[in-house]
Amino acid sequence: MEEIFRELEAQGWEPKLCDTPVPFFDTRVPCGEPNQVFDDCREEVLLPRDLLSMQPEFCVRVKGESMCDAGIADGDIVRVLCTTCVHDGDIVVASIDGSSTIKTYCEDDEGQPWLVPENDAFRPIALRAEDNVRIIGKVLEIIKDSPRISFRHCMKKIQKEKSRQMQARALTVEQVTAAIQQVAPLVKMARQWYAVYRAMVDKELVRKEDYDGFIERVTAAVPEQEHLPVRDELQRMAVDSFAKPVSSWREDDSPVKGKRFEQYLNIAEKMLGLLDA
Repeated sequence: MEEIFRELEAQGWEPKLCDTPVPFFDTRVPCGEPNQVFDDCREEVLLPRDLLSMQPEFCVRVKGESMCDAGIADGDIVRVLCTTCVHDGDIVVASIDGSSTIKTYCEDDEGQPWLVPENDAFRPIALRAEDNVRIIGKVLEIIKDSPRISFRHCMKKIQKEKSRQMQARALTVEQVTAAIQQVAPLVKMARQWYAVYRAMVDKELVRKEDYDGFIERVTAAVPEQEHLPVRDELQRMAVDSFAKPVSSWREDDSPVKGKRFEQYLNIAEKMLGLLDA
């Protein structure tokens, strides 16, 4: 353990030993409407001693989205200091008529205390004496679960990428050459080849910034073309929205405007259409 700590410290970390048990109630305290105060679902979590205060603390899991704008999401665990001494802006765990909730504490100009949600979809709660209100404690720390993305969501993206790669491999050299030859008459100046280059990058037929490789393919396909691509001209056009896929090109964020923008877009879309045919 000491060796691990020394190694972490050498890398600039500040490791702390979790050696102090703190009560953990695995009953979800809502960030929405108040719920029953903690039941007997009590466990313990270990935290570093020097992070804890002299007063009692506990941890509890939260439920709901009414505190999402404060960074507290459904399923998070909050570390709570047991105290009734709270100030405006403190996030608190409160009991109202025997039910618990997590909100921001605030007193208005008239001294009326409120529990304020951090989500505009929820309404503040005025605390009245007849409601049997009790502040249980204030939140000291938000402990996030390790983030996870669903398997189905990942597989959807993977299958899309596999399909794109298969499509790119399916295009033969002859088909790409034929597409270049068909679109070449639309190119009236060297820098307009950038539209063809970008379309081929989108289809993963040319690596991004492999201008020399692209020039070589074009020169081999249309050696008699009057305006062959030039590296400097291609690089000059790779700015603003033109540095993105063709589907993201916008006239108000491109190096060319008006009719010239339409010409570039027409060439790029023509090339994409030929590659998809």
